[in-house]
Amino acid sequence: MTELCVIHPGALSPLCWPRLVRHLPAGTRLRVLELEAINCYWEQDFAATTVDGLADRLRLTLDPRQDRILVGWGFGGVVAESLAARLACPPRSVVLLDSIAPGADRPTEADLLRSYAMLVGARRGRPLVIEPERLEDGFEDALEHVREAASRSGVLRDGTTVDALRKGYHQHSRARLFDYRVTAPHTPAGVPLTVVKAARSILPESPMLGWDKTNDVELLASGGDHYTMLTAPDHTVQLPLLLSRWLTPSLVAV
Repeated sequence: MTELCVIHPGALSPLCWPRLVRHLPAGTRLRVLELEAINCYWEQDFAATTVDGLADRLRLTLDPRQDRILVGWGFGGVVAESLAARLACPPRSVVLLDSIAPGADRPTEADLLRSYAMLVGARRGRPLVIEPERLEDGFEDALEHVREAASRSGVLRDGTTVDALRKGYHQHSRARLFDYRVTAPHTPAGVPLTVVKAARSILPESPMLGWDKTNDVELLASGGDHYTMLTAPDHTVQLPLLLSRWLTPSLVAV
């Protein structure tokens, strides 16, 4: 039986994956590998954390004989690409969900605010519409715009303060910048990839999120943004349909 093996870096609850599996072929086996279960990643210990080191830690937990589809979301995709090259039995396919390749520019404050707004909306189950140009107005004004947009959309309760959003933003930015610092010095293994890019990607200006520079890439598209591609009901049907191509037996005429 083929296993759907997912590398999950955090930010969203790993419970989003069992919900996705409901729309996959019956009997699909799911295995979620949480990077936050590895101490150096959880503690954001840069000196002790490398992409290849994380991949080696995960490899030790896997049955080398298992037939699997290897999926990584976000930073988990960078680790998945490394892990695929380390497995004695290569995965049937390696699928990266809105994962940024090594070599991308450091996220700006506007980039971080944009992804934070996406995360706030996804965690509350409602889309959060912001004006991108307002994120260039300076940090405090931009954060106030996020608060106002979230209040209008019903994403936040009345009375939610900018201070509360500021605390969440700093946690989010630390996590994203840590992922960037770990990714930046890494050299991809070069295995063939399927990259699924969200309609409102975390890196919208890069057609293949940078992976085409080092890997043979098939590009697919998903609805939603970096987070709602895993949480919004309409997108959590589309994504399993994309994954089903490797999990559904095909009939071959002879």
